[in-house]
Amino acid sequence: MSGCVAVTTTRQDLKTANAPLSAQPCERRASDKCTFLNAPVALSQKPIRLKKRPLPFYRTTRPLEFVDARARRWVAPKATLTDGASIPDIFVPLIGNPRSRQFIDAATLHDAYCGVGNESLPQYHADTWQNVHHMFYDALRVGGTPAKKAKIMYAAVYLAGPRWYMPGQKPQARMPVPGVMVISAPVVSAPGINRPLPEILPEEALVAALLDVIDYINRTNPPLARLDAHLLKTERRLLAEAANAAARDDGQESTTNNQY
Repeated sequence: MSGCVAVTTTRQDLKTANAPLSAQPCERRASDKCTFLNAPVALSQKPIRLKKRPLPFYRTTRPLEFVDARARRWVAPKATLTDGASIPDIFVPLIGNPRSRQFIDAATLHDAYCGVGNESLPQYHADTWQNVHHMFYDALRVGGTPAKKAKIMYAAVYLAGPRWYMPGQKPQARMPVPGVMVISAPVVSAPGINRPLPEILPEEALVAALLDVIDYINRTNPPLARLDAHLLKTERRLLAEAANAAARDDGQESTTNNQY
């Protein structure tokens, strides 16, 4: 029987562009930071239908740019594909249809970095999922979305939106000694995990979690840094509950098998 040994290696050479954003987000438009360039987004009038996607997509006809609080420039280049809605499908009944003039610039930028159909763009997954989702919040606020609404939309994307590994982050499996599998998982500075939560957790658990987060936002209107901490705590609780449930199921299955 093969053994499985997990080891952790540190990674000190993350690029500055991949470091987490500062805790100070954009909350309003400014002159040189927290501002759009070429807004509003210009879209082709020809709809494009993608398999298993309920809304039509459109291509941008000119670049759309956004400068965040770090003076980092984000670009949705010409021909970016967007459906104007970054909210995960499972949360649309809770939040409502997010296609709105108020949201579309932020959604288009977000799509350039992690949206379906944009995999060939140089922007696609060019930064960590945490930074890209933070940018979505910043762009929502600068675009005029009220703070609580923007935080709810950000929370929805955090809990059920896309996540990905940056180069050098993905765990690697090797067998240096026959029969012993070693899994190397680099440590990175960004919190959380890099696998989308809907791939791990049941839909009903995520929906219940977002309802709790919405209540928390509506009651306290936390600053983004505090909301991030709350979301990370929620994520860890959900993962622990799922792991405990899986362990119980394995134990029950083992007990049942031993009876025969």
